[in-house]
Amino acid sequence: MNDDDESRSTSERLGVLATVGGVVAIVLVVVVANLLGRSGPAEEPAPQAAALPSAPVPLSTSAADLATMSPEEIATSALRERGEVAQALPSGAKSLANAAEALAGDQPFDFVLTTFNILGSQHTAPGGAASEFAPGRIRTEWAASLVNAYGSSVVGLQEIQRDQVEALDRSLGGTWDFWPGEALGGAGVPQSLMWSSAVWTPTFTGSITVPFVGKTRPQPVVRLQHIETGREIYVLNIHNSPRDAQGREPERDKAMAIEAEAVNELKKDGIPVFLVGDFNEHDEAFCYFTARAGMIAANGGSNSGGRCLVPRPNRVDWIFGTSDIDFSGFLLDEGPAVRRITDHAVLSTTVSVP
Repeated sequence: MNDDDESRSTSERLGVLATVGGVVAIVLVVVVANLLGRSGPAEEPAPQAAALPSAPVPLSTSAADLATMSPEEIATSALRERGEVAQALPSGAKSLANAAEALAGDQPFDFVLTTFNILGSQHTAPGGAASEFAPGRIRTEWAASLVNAYGSSVVGLQEIQRDQVEALDRSLGGTWDFWPGEALGGAGVPQSLMWSSAVWTPTFTGSITVPFVGKTRPQPVVRLQHIETGREIYVLNIHNSPRDAQGREPERDKAMAIEAEAVNELKKDGIPVFLVGDFNEHDEAFCYFTARAGMIAANGGSNSGGRCLVPRPNRVDWIFGTSDIDFSGFLLDEGPAVRRITDHAVLSTTVSVP
């Protein structure tokens, strides 16, 4: 080969390499631009998670206010400051292949959701109404083992007391976060939600206020971001007035109306909403929330055309979700391990977010 032929061959190879390099560069630019601006122009920064409010609106809602305000007013005022949903780039997208897959659409994921009335330690103290049970600290350690056995990563708790929150935190190795804990005062502790910090990060924490045994109680609302996929959900955990307290039916009715309006408000953000807890109602709770908030129950049933078919068996504890998710593997656990911890069933289910 002469010098001219060798020079042309070298130039051609360099040209091909330059072209390939240019295409790769363009692809990388497009991918990076999309990753940095999934919800807007490439030059705009990625959306930030909403700030966690230090003093949620509903704390100022008094019993007198609840009596005069409509459920919609109570729910919307409480949730007004929740900020925008932040579908950020998942931390798990560590490679170009994972990032490209994320750009193709939302990634599905599964998790286990549980509701657990843990039976407050005050009830099982000497002289308490359920003193035949073991002390609260011991029962809470057993509860931690159950949560791990279910594979749960989000748990709505009811009746839990300060000492039990501390015991549960210790038993779970400090790897779970709680809301509100003591952040909303003593009235907020018994309805605390918890989630595995290895699976979820909170992007909003707040509460709604409902009437409860002649007073008011904050019911926690949390928006959680799934760390692996970057997708978000809302969870509202509730405990309504007990049935054995005389004259409490109107309180439960008002509470359910507020909770349904809260779900409808949260649905506007276009992400799954879950409502869990101790409703102190059986059939009425199912028919109400499936009709008024368009929810589905983890244990089945249906409500259409004015015909409400309630799933059997059921208890006063429920797990509801919006219709954009699927439930499977529902467990209503009243086995020996549960019976030594609480006087309620423990409900657990797998949630699939498509």
